[in-house]
Order: sequence, then structure tokens, then C-alpha cells
Amino acid sequence: MFEFKILKKNKNLRVGEFTTPHGNLLTPELAFVATEGEIKAIPKDILPTLPINLIIVNTFHLWVKNIVQTLDTRNWNLDNDAGSLKLEKNQASNIKLQNPASNFQHQASKKFTIHNYSNFPRPIMSDSGGCQIFSMGFGKAHGVGKVANMFPGKNIKYSDKNNPLEIDEEGVTFPFNSQKIILTPEKSIQIQEKIGADIMFAFDECTSPLNSKKYTKEAMERTHRWLKRCLLLQSADANLRRLGKSAEGGGTHWSPANSASSDKQALFAIIQGGYYEDLRKISAKFMAKLDLPGFGIGGSLGTTKDEVKSVLKWSIPYLPEEKPKHLLGIGQVRDIFEAVERGVDLFDCVIPTREARHKVVYTKHGKVQLRKMKNSEEVLEKNCQCLAYKNNITMKQLYQLFLIKDPRAFFYATVHNIQFYCDLMKSIRQAIEVNKFTRLKEKYLQYY
Repeated sequence: MFEFKILKKNKNLRVGEFTTPHGNLLTPELAFVATEGEIKAIPKDILPTLPINLIIVNTFHLWVKNIVQTLDTRNWNLDNDAGSLKLEKNQASNIKLQNPASNFQHQASKKFTIHNYSNFPRPIMSDSGGCQIFSMGFGKAHGVGKVANMFPGKNIKYSDKNNPLEIDEEGVTFPFNSQKIILTPEKSIQIQEKIGADIMFAFDECTSPLNSKKYTKEAMERTHRWLKRCLLLQSADANLRRLGKSAEGGGTHWSPANSASSDKQALFAIIQGGYYEDLRKISAKFMAKLDLPGFGIGGSLGTTKDEVKSVLKWSIPYLPEEKPKHLLGIGQVRDIFEAVERGVDLFDCVIPTREARHKVVYTKHGKVQLRKMKNSEEVLEKNCQCLAYKNNITMKQLYQLFLIKDPRAFFYATVHNIQFYCDLMKSIRQAIEVNKFTRLKEKYLQYY
């Protein structure tokens, strides 16, 4: 079911096509963030009409907010601390489970997946929960975020102390509603199988740029061991292909020689190693030995933006050329061009939609702070295909809508930024096809 074809290649630049159960995905492409299965400010009935080709949902939030528990309620057993609760066919799908740490039991039933819930018929990704290990853990302790303060600069002090989370070989313990809940590699895969996204990521520990090399190495090695457990549990059908009878004792053993994808879900592994050349190479080489449908490049990407280029140089050459590479959490215009130039196929980032909600819109002539254009009668961008332009919304009008917190403000700004990024990725693909990528890059980077 999952196949990646390189349609055009020029050095590291490439246009690809990734086949999924919900359509073929052309790359390079950006996944828009739909944390809880929805893009903020966009009604579900509008979502499929937008030019979006890919979204990514958040496994941790879908789990703890009881959304994933409602997806396949027709035949789904959940064991919780209070006993076993079985949701039968025709029961209300909005039942709220008090303990999100329930054990998910595999069942062979027709699924009501995230595609139905989101009203999005095209490819969807789901993360593993690894991002929350960072954001609720050392990221919080160090004051570093995946968007804000992502690159703390050169003058830093390393620290591996005061992590709000408990991390051990079994998994990660999170504080939640005055309780403690545990997410393990197995549980992450089970939840993602229930979510039903086309592409899911293996459970990993995302480290901070302020973690020491010693800790970063330990986290990377733990991520590698967790990957083996994710592979073992991905699905019953995939397990039959990956598991063989052990020569000793008739047990089972993990084999890297088989495909890490079921018929309906592809599992991407995530290269870790922080900003350490030897660790990135070790992680990439470890992943390259596995027959995986694709790879993510995650964790700390350095203390400055320029260091991202080095991380890509240390990782991509050691991964199979014929497999897609996803750079996690990156989405600034300049960063996309630099990463595509180094062989990255996929991205995800909250920037387009989050900044829209903070009165920032993207145009071919740079980012626009609406407060600086609050008296402008100009449209957001001439000849844009977004609904804001089609409705002749000016910058002044949009700013006024923000001032009174009219929902239309968030909607128009968001659909415009979505259109901008969709057009950007399409232009990049077209430029690679006709060998004009450098010209396009220079045109955009005049303003970004």
C-alpha cells in the first residue's frame, strides 16, 4: 500500500509521490497541525474544501482529552482502574472516560477513524507523544519550546536535572489531573492504531538543546530500544511479517528485515542525537538498517538555526535515498527552502495557523503584522485564492474583526496563511521539476 517514488531529482532536491490509503501525497509538502483532530478556527465542513494535502494530529492530546476513545465505539474494549468498560454499538460516542491511561485492546472491527472525525479525506499523520516528553519535560524546565525559544543561542548552560516527568525504560510518567499516567511505546502504537492515521511515528524521547551529550546519548539509545518495541506491536498483521520463531526455545524475536507498515498505516522512526555529529550518524545508521516506510528527523536541532543544516548533513546521507524524510516541527519559509535543498521531503509546523491567530499573515512580500496595517484598505494579497481575498477582506477590516474578537478574524487569517503555505509548497515542487528552485528560493528569501 505504501510506496515512495522519486519523480524528479537534481542533486539533493527531489519531487516525490508517497502512496497512502487516502490518496497520493506529492512532496515536498507541509503537514498542517490539527492537534485534536481539528485546525483551530476552521469549521470541519470547510476543511476538505481547502487546498490542504496533509495534516498531523497529536496522539497525547487525543488520548488525554478522551477523543481517541470515541473514535471506534462500535466494538472497543477499554480496561481502566475501575474495571472493564465495553462500549457497544449505538452507544453515545461522547462518553467521557475518567482515566485516559486505559489499556487499549486490539480488536478486528471496522473503524471510525480520525479521517471521519476530522472530516478530512486526505492523508493524515499522528505523532507518538514524544513531543510532549519535551514540552512537558526538559523543555518546560529549560524554558525552551518547539516554536518560542526553540534556539536558545550559544551562551547556554547544560542541565539534566529537574525534569517534571519520570522517564525510564518502561516509558514516561506524566502528571495529569492530579494523577500520574504512563505512556509506553506499546501504548503509543495502540493509541495511534485506534486513531487510524496513514502515517504514525514511533515513540521517541525528544531532548532539549540544553541537555548534556551524556543524557542525549542515553535518550537516543532508549529511543532505539523503544523503536524495537513499537515495531513488535504495530499490528497483528505486521507482526506476522516481522516476528519469527526463535532458534532457541521456540519464542519470538525481533527482525529488522521486514516492512514496518501494515496495509493501512506506515510507521516512521525518528532519528535522535541532538546537535552531536557522532550521535546523529549513529542514530541514522541504526534506522537505515530497518525496512521502514520513512524517517523523521527530530529532537533538538541545535542551539541556533544555522545548526539545523549540520543536523541534516549528519543524518540524511545515511538514510535510504528511496525513503521519505520528515523534519519535525520546522515550518518557517527560509527553513523550508534550506531543508528541501538538503533532501527533506515533509514538514509539520504550527506556525501558519498559530501566527494567523496572533494577527500575522504571510504574503509573497513577507510577513505582515496587521496592527501595522490597521488603516490599510489593501487586501491581504492580490489574486490570492483564499476566502479572505474572494470576500474582498482588507487588512483594516481584518484588524477590526480581531479587535472585537469576531470569529471571522481568526478564520480569514487562518485560511489565508494556509493558502500561502499550500501555494509555497506547490511552487517548490514545480520549481524543482523545471530546474528553477534556486531562482524561486532567491525570490522568496528577499522577504523571509
